[in-house]
Formats: sequence, C-alpha cells, structure tokens
Amino acid sequence: MQALPVLSLTLLGLILRFWRLGDLALIGDESYYWLWSRHLDWAYFDHPAGIAVLTWLSTVLGGQGELGIRWLNALLSAACIPLVYLVGGKMLSRRAGLIAAAAVAFGAPYVLTARFVYTDALQLFLMLLNLHFLWRMVKVRPDGTLPYRPCIAFGLSLALLFNTKYSAYLYTVALVVAVLLDHRWLLTKRRFLLALLIAAAGLLPVVAWNATHEWASFRWQLSHLGFSLTGESNLFGNVYHSSRYLSWPLVALALLGLGRIGRTSERLLSLVALFLLVPVILSPANSPRNLVNGLVALLLLAGDRWPTALVSRRQRWKAGLLAALIAATAIYGLGTVINLYGPSSWPGSSAVRDIRRDAAGWRALGADLATYSEPIFALDYSIASQIWYYSGRPAYTAWPQYQLWGIPPLQDVTIVGLDYLPEGAISTRLAQVFRKTEGPRELRYEERGAVKKVRIWQAEGLSLDDESFLQQFDFLSLLEAAR
Repeated sequence: MQALPVLSLTLLGLILRFWRLGDLALIGDESYYWLWSRHLDWAYFDHPAGIAVLTWLSTVLGGQGELGIRWLNALLSAACIPLVYLVGGKMLSRRAGLIAAAAVAFGAPYVLTARFVYTDALQLFLMLLNLHFLWRMVKVRPDGTLPYRPCIAFGLSLALLFNTKYSAYLYTVALVVAVLLDHRWLLTKRRFLLALLIAAAGLLPVVAWNATHEWASFRWQLSHLGFSLTGESNLFGNVYHSSRYLSWPLVALALLGLGRIGRTSERLLSLVALFLLVPVILSPANSPRNLVNGLVALLLLAGDRWPTALVSRRQRWKAGLLAALIAATAIYGLGTVINLYGPSSWPGSSAVRDIRRDAAGWRALGADLATYSEPIFALDYSIASQIWYYSGRPAYTAWPQYQLWGIPPLQDVTIVGLDYLPEGAISTRLAQVFRKTEGPRELRYEERGAVKKVRIWQAEGLSLDDESFLQQFDFLSLLEAAR
C-alpha cells in the first residue's frame, strides 16, 4: 500500500469534511433522518432504516447538536477514501485506486454527501466493502476452497446494503449479471451460497415493514418513477443538471472510464456503473445526487488509464490530462466547502446555493415558531422536521411518513409554508375549509447571502375531516396546482 499518498488524501479529505461541520443549520434531509432516529423502525415510507440507525448512533455518541448528528456520516465518508484505494488496487491497479481515492477525497458531491446527512455515504462505504470481499472470493481458483471470512463479510455487507436505499437493489442486479457472465463457478460453492443466504436475510426488515404497511414503500418507489419535482424533464436537461451538481471536472474524469470491459474486473465495475447511473439519468425525477455512488465505478476505471510510464508524448499527454482533471476536481471540492459559508468567486457544486437557502435562518425561525399555537402543519414536506428540531415542538405535514406516525386533530392549526408556493392560492384554499383564518404573516431571514421567506397562517374550525384536509394540502398537489 502506498501509505503516504493515501494517508495524505485521507487527511485532506477529513479536513474538507470536518471543517466547521456543525456551523450550518440542519437541512431538510438530515433533520428528517434525525426525526427517524427518534422513531426507530424496521423501515420507513421512502427508505430502509440504515440512515436512521446511523443517525441514532451518531447522536448517542456525539449529542443532539448539528455536529453530533453529522460527525459519524462524515467519518464514514472519509473512510471511503482508503477503501476505494484498496478496492482499486485489488481489482485494477494501484494507480487506479489512488486516482479514484483522490476523486472521492476532493470531489464536490462526495464532500456534500459527507458534510450533510444523506443516505449516500453509508451506501458507498458498504458498497466498497462488498466489492472488496467479492473480489477476494473471485480471485480464488474455481477448483479451490473459498475462504470463510470473506464469504461471511460479503453476505453481511450486502445484507446491510439492502437497508440503506433502494438503489442498492440495482447494484445487486449488477452483481448477479457479473457472476453469471464471468464467475458462474461461485454458484457451486457452499460458502458462497451461505453468503447469499445471509444477504437475503437483510431483505427481511424492509419486506416485513412493507408487508405490515400495505407495501407502502414499494408502491411509492414505483409510483414516483415518472414524477418530476422540477417540472418538464428530458435527457439533455438531466445531463446538464447532473454535470453542474457533480462538477464538470469530476464528470469528465468519470467519462474516461467508459468502454473498459476487457477484463473481468472491468466488466464488473462497468456493470455497477451501468445499473446505478443509467436509470437515474433517464428518470424524470432528475436527482443527480443519486449518481454519486455509481460514479465511483467509472472513476476507478478512469484511474486505470494512467500510463505505467511517461516515455512517449501520448503517455505524457494522458497523464497530464488526468492530473489536470484531479486538480480541477480538488478546486471545485474546496470551492464547494467555501461557498457553503457565503458566496465567493470559487467554483463549486450548483447545489450549494440551495443548501445555503435551506439552512438559512432556522435557529431564529425555530425560536419564533415556538410562540405559535400547536399543532403546527407544514405545507412543504422538507420543513416539518426542521421546525420540529429547531422549535422543540412537533410539526406535521401531509407526507405519508408523518401519517404513519400519527397526526393529531387539525381543527385549529398553525400553517407554515415557504414562499415558492403561491400565497393567494393557499389563502383561498384555507378560507374554503376553515371557519376562520388569519394571515399570512411573512417572516424573512437572511444568512450567509441566502434569504428564507416563511409565511404563517392561523386557522380555526376545519370543516373537512383530517384525511380530506391532508389530500387538499399535500405539497405535491399544491405544487402541481401552482404550475
């Protein structure tokens, strides 16, 4: 192992991940997962339970503050740096592992998914572990005996992956295709079959939860495949949006990994990339963050293009291109972190502005909302958990997960919404279903160059049953009506 370069990359990656980690207020996703950690379950409406358990453990060890919620996720992301080097070194070459490790250490999307609690860092960590143990089995000769520990570790890591996010199931399809193409002999080994049995056991929590909740999570995943939160969507729009989120140097570096399928290791990584990237690019949901983990497979393949010698002009040109892309990736990663704390001239991920806006003002807003009467109902899915965290009082929304937890009677309620829903339309709807409404009162908060405007209504005397109210004031329905 090239200890010094890998340790240096890991140290720099730790700095990018932990510098001022607790300064920004929680954004919608991570406050939602914090709320999950307060309601531990086998699974949830939109994801398996892995991130809830991780957040729970992080807060048990680090406290309930922003840093306590985030530190373990950031540490797992940093652990992916030496781990991706290990996987690359075993499957391809040390240079491939080193270049991919640099991309993961500095890449803007990897820094973002480390600094904020999303589902991606945990999934990437387990996916890399799983690839590592799979490759240890694959390297055994077909007529040999599979080592016991890698088989068990492979099964356990895959079982845990099933409990991170549903894209892990697409990763499993890639593994199945790779085994059928190049490693069918594994299916004759009892220890490999034991590993598959252990992995299958990892499906039980998700399946059991869905079976007792009318298959709600599975049905949701299937029903929202054709829905675009941002309106009209097309392939070129998705690619443009993704390149801005991921940063163009990282995308360019990953594209160099295309077309490498000559060896079994290359075919395996290409299949992982195919199954994790193509569905996201084609989906109208236009969610580039879901590309982050699949991109690692292409980054490993791209790193293997680094020439073994620099004798010819072509070799020097190729090495120079790869070095320039890594340097540009590092600049964008550093710029992403700098831009989180206020606008700057540094280039960075396009997601930073939205993150700053999402986090702006919550500490002051939470204190202000604490003076309003309960229950509090949030029109926007994303802000209910932030209200809960920063006001210290329960807040509810029409998102089905909150309905599964239970929503109190909404006869007299405080309504909270952000400014991108039309004020007039909301006020009209409220006046139609409540005996008395007041507002909206608009609160404005500015922080680090971002502005948040919040509207608050007071409503009394609901004329509908609660279920009908939730249907009328579901965020997706309101958003569609606004279009």
